[in-house]
Amino acid sequence: MSVSAFLTTVFLANLFSSTGPHVGQNLASVAGAPFAHAVAGLTPSASGLTPSASGLAPSASRALLKLTISELARASAEAAQRGALPQYQGDLAQALDTEIGTKAPKVVAKFAATDAGAFALAQWRLLSSVKPEEWATLTSQHANTFAWLLSNRNAVELFLTSGDVEGNRWGDAVRIFAEIAAVDPEVLEKCDDPKNPPLPLRLAIATALVHATPVTWMADGSVIDPVKRYQSYRTWDKEGVLFASFRELSAWEMRYVVGSWSSDEDLVWARANIKPELKVREKVGDGAHMLAYNLFNKNGVSVQEGGKFYDNKPMTLAIMLEYGGVCGAISRFGTSMSQAFGVPAMPVGQPGHCAFIWQIRPHEWAINNDISGWAESGCHGGIHMTWGHPAWLMPLMQSAQEDRVAFARSEMLRFAGDFLAGTKADAGDRAAVYGEACDERATNYGAWRARLDAMRAAERDVKTAQWRDAMKRASSAFARQPMAYATLVAIAEPALLPAKPTDKARAEYARGVAANIAAMAKAGADATLADFAVREVVVRQAEAIGDESKRSARAIVLGEDPPSDEKLNAPRAADVVDLALGAANELDVAPDGSAHAAWQRQIGRVVSGFVRQPAAREHGLKRVEVMVAALMKAKREGDARWIADRVVEAAKATKDADLERQATAFRASLG
Repeated sequence: MSVSAFLTTVFLANLFSSTGPHVGQNLASVAGAPFAHAVAGLTPSASGLTPSASGLAPSASRALLKLTISELARASAEAAQRGALPQYQGDLAQALDTEIGTKAPKVVAKFAATDAGAFALAQWRLLSSVKPEEWATLTSQHANTFAWLLSNRNAVELFLTSGDVEGNRWGDAVRIFAEIAAVDPEVLEKCDDPKNPPLPLRLAIATALVHATPVTWMADGSVIDPVKRYQSYRTWDKEGVLFASFRELSAWEMRYVVGSWSSDEDLVWARANIKPELKVREKVGDGAHMLAYNLFNKNGVSVQEGGKFYDNKPMTLAIMLEYGGVCGAISRFGTSMSQAFGVPAMPVGQPGHCAFIWQIRPHEWAINNDISGWAESGCHGGIHMTWGHPAWLMPLMQSAQEDRVAFARSEMLRFAGDFLAGTKADAGDRAAVYGEACDERATNYGAWRARLDAMRAAERDVKTAQWRDAMKRASSAFARQPMAYATLVAIAEPALLPAKPTDKARAEYARGVAANIAAMAKAGADATLADFAVREVVVRQAEAIGDESKRSARAIVLGEDPPSDEKLNAPRAADVVDLALGAANELDVAPDGSAHAAWQRQIGRVVSGFVRQPAAREHGLKRVEVMVAALMKAKREGDARWIADRVVEAAKATKDADLERQATAFRASLG
């Protein structure tokens, strides 16, 4: 059935029971004229609407909305056509409140798992996300598309589960989606299979979500037209100039293609000018290194001069290739080369550097032009990522999206928990519903954050055993993402530690967390992420042990010079050293690989830290002597000498000649 025929059927089915304005005009319009004309001049009736915590509640005189697939589709389409979305949102909120507002978490979860329940929650979420003042524009100018979107369960779920929108600009996203649908009717074709939504729909949703905040061309800052961007990729796909993997991308992945900072003309140029040997799926990102690393142009102008480096020419890809550049230009060039062929990519910031991440293989992210690794890579300005700013969230979302249907079910459960926040349900019940969302899709990081935040809000109603069980499940869920686990640990920490923890209790707690992360690293989790995950928990406990000398305690863990205005006493310093080395040694579970690399990173920093701080030095060196002796006995001479080398390096940094001689002699004794 065509879109217009479907909407006509839906609307006529309810026409004669409607009491809204312009019924006759709507009938004539639906029968032949465009929907935009049909709803022109209509305004939603405000009679009977009263504000409530979860939306606008209907008056008692109207029948309660039936939460069935057919009724939700019919009523939402009619509301969009008649400009009555505020009224429909109120009806929907009231019906949901009646259905789940005072029910047990298991009942709520069961409801969200039904087709009708999931559909109702998706509609509620979208209507709640669009600002009320935007409804009039959407329904007067784009009634047809908005009605289709609201009344198509698979489409609205895809729209809501393909990543969030920067600044919650959902109204702009819906508007752009409608503008795209207006030029390509195939966007609104049937979406019967949630596992394999049509490419035009995926591409339109991706474009709408990422361009809801204007995307600008890096050459001159002009805004890229989202409709033209959509049309270009549709054309390129039909022409076969994109890699075949483009057709397999999810809507979420496509965001990092159509959000390119290059113009369409630049992307065409990229395909024509890439080196032939790089015009393959696994190598296209290496197109970044076609760009010469130049600090100065041929006239001696520094790259730090911005536009002057390029002789004030627009920074197109062709100009960038001609002039070269440094890390920022190289990473943006590589990103655009990837996107030109339909490969997701995005620049990422690192300390004093710009790298980029790209899908080196379908659905597998890697870093290019890298100097710091995943742990120190973060979202670049002008890019939006769901769940936060660390770059490791990208492969985490990739994991969550691998099972689109399960992720959507998990998100509907999360929406149910969010809905309960506006009802009489307590935080403990909401936490239980979020827990169901976590069980449905274990890598749904957003659901985990919501779950733990609700558990914190419930305070005394959540027992320590429940916290421990949740974190045990989290360590399994994020077995390849130690930073995700560590971030959740930070939320749970007050409940996991004793009310008044001793230094010993803090050290034991840190070792326990480190042991879990060690297992992740041994199984192949990234070494930099494992290292930073352990470091974060150790830093927090060290600062607590340091008490009034927090910065000094932190400096030991991070291998930095101590602050000049703060001194840590020797007993406290010894406790910090024991804490840090104890947690680091939990990572010593493999002779090589990620765990071993993370162990070395930890040990290297701690050695540097205690050698630099006199209050910690004596105790730290004694601990190292014991460790080195144990390693030599275990025939791990390489690791023993490596630690001794770190002691020598740290001693040299202190400029203490006597200390340096002792360290050098110690190293020499190991052969």
